Amino acid sequence: MAKTGKRTSTPSAEVTTDAARRLRRALLAWYQREQRDLPWRRRPDPYAVWVSESMLQQTQVKTAVPYFEAWMRRFPTLTALAQASEADVLRQWQGLGYYSRARNLRLGAQQVLRNHGATIPRDIARLRTLPGIGPYTAGAIASIAYGERAALVDGNVSRVLGRLFSVPGYVGTPSHDRQIWTLARRLVPTKAPGNFNQALMELGALVCRPVSPECARCPVRRQCASSATGSVDQFGRKAPNKKTVRLRMAAAIVRRKRLLLVVQLEDSAPRWAGMWQFPCVELQRDESPELGAQRAAAAFAKLLVFPRKTLPLVRHSVTHHRIALTPVACDTPRSKLTPTGVANACWLDQDALLALPMPAAHGRIRSGLMA
Repeated sequence: MAKTGKRTSTPSAEVTTDAARRLRRALLAWYQREQRDLPWRRRPDPYAVWVSESMLQQTQVKTAVPYFEAWMRRFPTLTALAQASEADVLRQWQGLGYYSRARNLRLGAQQVLRNHGATIPRDIARLRTLPGIGPYTAGAIASIAYGERAALVDGNVSRVLGRLFSVPGYVGTPSHDRQIWTLARRLVPTKAPGNFNQALMELGALVCRPVSPECARCPVRRQCASSATGSVDQFGRKAPNKKTVRLRMAAAIVRRKRLLLVVQLEDSAPRWAGMWQFPCVELQRDESPELGAQRAAAAFAKLLVFPRKTLPLVRHSVTHHRIALTPVACDTPRSKLTPTGVANACWLDQDALLALPMPAAHGRIRSGLMA
C-alpha cells in the first residue's frame, strides 16, 4: 500500500529527454508482458478504436466488453452503423447509459461517409470535427489505430502522470489538466505511440489505482516523484464526489388486452432523450406512487387511469443520482383507451416492445412484465 506523508516535491511539467526515454522503455516493456487481452486490442482499426473508446467513457472495461462484441456483430463496419436507424443503435447501446455517445457514433459514421470518403480521418484536427470526439478520443484513434504521435488523457492517465510528477490539484480541474496534457504530449513517443498511451491507461487500471495502488510492482516507481516522498495518495485524486441525489419516481403500467402503453421522450428531455419508456414522473414531496402514476399517464398520454397495485421497486443509479422507481399497474376506462393529441404515445405488443430502446430501469420493468 502506498505511504502517505507530507508533500515535499515541487511539481513540474518538465521532463528531461533521458528521463522520458527511461520511462517509455520501462512502461512499454511492462505493457508487453502485462496487457489484458481485450477484444478491441485484437482489432485496432480506426472504427473499432472509436467504438471502444466511446464505450469506455463512463463505463468500466468489464461492462464494456460484451457490449463491444455485440455491437461489432450488429454493426461490423462504419457503413453498417451509418445506415442503421437511431432506434436500432440505441437498442444496441441499451444499458450502457449516456446515450448521446451512441447517437454521436451514428452521426459521426454518417459524416465520415459523407465528407471523408468512408475513411475515418487520421489527424487530430479533422477527427475533432466529428460529433462526440474530443481530445481524448481523437488522440486514441490517431495513436492506436494510425500510429500518429498524439497524446491522450483520461482518468487513468491523469492519475498516473499526476503521481509520477507530483502535479498538484484535483483531476479534472483546469490547472491540473493543463499540466497533465503538457506532460502527456512531451512523453508520447514517435515509435509505438498507441502502445505507450495504452500502457499509461493500463498502468492506472491495474497498478496505479485510485485506492491502494500497488507501488511495489510499478514498473516506473523509481521515477515516481510522489513515491519517493511517500505521498502517492496526495496526488492524482478526484475532487470529492457530488452529494448523492435521491429521486423517487413512478411509472404507469397500463394494459389494453395484450398491449402496453409506452411513450417516447422528446429529444430535449433532460434524461434518456429519445428513448422509450412507460409513462413516468418524478414524485413530488409526499406524493404516493399511485398518484404519480395517474399524473404520468395524464401528462404523457392524456389518459385517465386508476391504480390497481404497485409492482416490485426498481432501483437504478445514474452518476450521482439514485433512482427508486415504482411501477404501478393501472386500469383505464374502455372509452379512454386511445391516447388523443399525443404523437409519441402508443400501444405495443410484446414483440414490438422488446424491439424498443429503453432506459435500463424501464427495460427491467419490461423484462418483469414479459416473464
